[in-house]
Amino acid sequence: MLYRFFGLCLLGLIISTQGMAQAPRFSPAEKAWLTEHQFLRVGVAEMTPPILYFERSQSRGLVPDYMRALADRLGLQLQIRHYPDQGTLLKALREGEVDLIGALVHTDTAAPDLHYSRPYLNLPAAIFTTDRIVDKGLTALDGLEVSVVAGSVWEEGIPHLLPSLNVMAFNDLGQALKAVIADRAQAYLGDTASVNHLLATTEGYDELKEMMRLDMTVDVAVATLFSEPVLQSLLQKGLDRLSTEDMHDIWYNWQGLEAPVKQGGNLVTIIVWGFFLALWSLLLAWAVRLHEKKALTHHRSKTRRSIKRLRRRENLLKQKLLNLKHKTKRYRHRAKALRQQVDFISEVLPSCSWSWDPSDEICQWDDEMFHMAGQERGAFTPDPASILNLVHEQDRKNIAQLFDSGNRDEIRLSYRLLLADGGERRVLDYSHFVPGDTEDSGKRVGICWDVDHFFSSGGDLLHVSGAGDSSIVVETVE
Repeated sequence: MLYRFFGLCLLGLIISTQGMAQAPRFSPAEKAWLTEHQFLRVGVAEMTPPILYFERSQSRGLVPDYMRALADRLGLQLQIRHYPDQGTLLKALREGEVDLIGALVHTDTAAPDLHYSRPYLNLPAAIFTTDRIVDKGLTALDGLEVSVVAGSVWEEGIPHLLPSLNVMAFNDLGQALKAVIADRAQAYLGDTASVNHLLATTEGYDELKEMMRLDMTVDVAVATLFSEPVLQSLLQKGLDRLSTEDMHDIWYNWQGLEAPVKQGGNLVTIIVWGFFLALWSLLLAWAVRLHEKKALTHHRSKTRRSIKRLRRRENLLKQKLLNLKHKTKRYRHRAKALRQQVDFISEVLPSCSWSWDPSDEICQWDDEMFHMAGQERGAFTPDPASILNLVHEQDRKNIAQLFDSGNRDEIRLSYRLLLADGGERRVLDYSHFVPGDTEDSGKRVGICWDVDHFFSSGGDLLHVSGAGDSSIVVETVE
């Protein structure tokens, strides 16, 4: 178990390291832009040291250092152009003199055609004052003067964020801080990086103290036109490629600044993330194992119930099969007996068949029917009228229903045939109507038995058929 834990920790460490080491890849459009451009043209307007300031026509500060690192990550040469103010810089960007603005703070009054990257500088804001009111709260400044640098975000933002303060704008940071020391203003509001750098590099500001940190930051980002989506994505990926070591190299070059990330923090972060990933893996493995155990127990119980249910069903089917076998055997005996009875009746009673099609008006008789009626084929035409003449007068009414075209019922009847020698023959007739292809078509089909043999033998069918024939057996089955 211990080896598994360390293995998971190592796996989490490797995954975290690889995830942090991966750099965003450039798209084909971004690669094409890099191929077409040799220089990264950056326009800047002066801010406060050490963020961005000009010295002997050179740009110095955190912003130029970040721009050099960005150009290096993109594989381009850096060109920084100076502009006296933000208005001139925006005009140069719109006219295509520069590709981007290197440092711009996003405000509510920002131009709508600008696109800002994610901030690469987040500078905390604080209020600086002298020993006179340093221990007092923010309410001690109500109605008093607060100095700021002219053109900074604070000059525009204080009336909205802290309306109880009166703003005094100065051309540079040194003048604004000296106004506080000279008691012309009671406090200074600005970013801590600029003030701490000035206090660390310049004498004469020892009286200033940090009164309080505000829940605000100066977020510095690069800005491009909205019409350049490829460049926007390219710059953001370049900023994302800056490593922790790159940022430390930039920040530690400037005295009095607090680096955004402490040295060694990357390794600590990786170790912490690796530990949490390993712990999460263990918890997940435990939960999965517990779930599998419960699922297996449930599956076994369900399987046992299914087996019992299938066995009961199997026994029921076996019982039904046995009953079906008994019924089949009984039906076979009954069918055999019925078949013997039919064969016996056909043997002892002469039979013949006939049919009548209402559309033809002529009956079709077989030879046995002609013989039973005592007529010759060809000499007698079996139509309904001639057939009625062969039937005894008392039976003609019953026979007439056989030749009713509207009667589709099954008919069973007996009648007497008048023979040519003056005798009579009793006939048992059974017929039914067979429908045709259309609703009005069809024919009546019947079969007749000569039952005079039965009556002439005194009701003894065996005597009529030959009592010595032992092959005919009548069997009665329930």
